[in-house]
Amino acid sequence: MSLSVHWLSEARPQGGPCFVAFPGVGDIGLLALSMLEASMPSSTIAEVLDSTLPPLATLDSNGVLRPPRHRLVRVEREAGPLHLFVGAGQANTPADQHRTALDLVDLFHDLDEVVGLAGFKSGAMDRRAFFVATSKESLSSMEASGRQVNKTEPSAGCIGVLALLVSLGPYHGLDTSLAIATTLGASQDRFAAQRLLGMLDEAFAFGMSNVNDVERELRERLSGQAPETVENHVAELLEGPDAFYA
Repeated sequence: MSLSVHWLSEARPQGGPCFVAFPGVGDIGLLALSMLEASMPSSTIAEVLDSTLPPLATLDSNGVLRPPRHRLVRVEREAGPLHLFVGAGQANTPADQHRTALDLVDLFHDLDEVVGLAGFKSGAMDRRAFFVATSKESLSSMEASGRQVNKTEPSAGCIGVLALLVSLGPYHGLDTSLAIATTLGASQDRFAAQRLLGMLDEAFAFGMSNVNDVERELRERLSGQAPETVENHVAELLEGPDAFYA
């Protein structure tokens, strides 16, 4: 096993959905998890050490040197708890990625559904969010429940631990799917993350009324930075001079 789970709580993941993300295109998945964790009652119930991660220990918020680790978070909601797996990174070799994916399948075996969250690089005007099925059964189930399912994208496939986790899940009796939001992919895209969360909220009833609207946040931030009095420099240039040459 490449993973070593250090439990911080007696609560174990059982039932309900789990949403998983790793660093990737626009970090859409991680941003979505961060927004969800911040908007609802949540707590980290486990730190997951991964021997395949680069050996970089970093200082935490308390100034303590900590090893590289993933986090498993429990989120409380009216319909019952859900879980988030916040990936810190992934191995560079296919064998290690495969081993990590299988360890995660084992960790999630008591959950009802595992959904991978990812960004999909696309054009600036492409603002979609959709699910990708990982089995005929999940495809039928998602279509029957009204989820937006894409059967043609990503046409080039997916690579990495997240792709392996959701595609291997059905072979081990785990109900999995991939949830994607389109993005330019050049930087962290909070708009795409919010679009992804909106789709997930419809499917899983988060009750996310407390999630901040990104567009409103941006308008308020820009308004706060703008000067209270805006000088009309164009009008000044067009004014006639007070003095003249005789």
